[in-house]
Amino acid sequence: MVTVWMGSANRDETQFDRPDEFVVDRNPNPHLSFGNGIHFCLGAPLARLESKIVLSAVLERLPNLRIDPNATLEFIPSTGVYGIKSLPVLL
Repeated sequence: MVTVWMGSANRDETQFDRPDEFVVDRNPNPHLSFGNGIHFCLGAPLARLESKIVLSAVLERLPNLRIDPNATLEFIPSTGVYGIKSLPVLL
């Protein structure tokens, strides 16, 4: 059996500069989130477009949006997903 750890693969310091940071304009960006080759996600272009639209709209409408520096982040207890339960922000 083979187990793919997407969260680990997409944070590989040999593939990414600053692997622990969210860098919107990272280029090149050899992440594995949409698969590869014949297994590449058919919805990837739509997901990228939707992400671009929503991030642009949010940042345009909320120019002072920032992460609350006093917030305590709680991680999702999962081996399949790497993330936080919520992201407290200040407007």
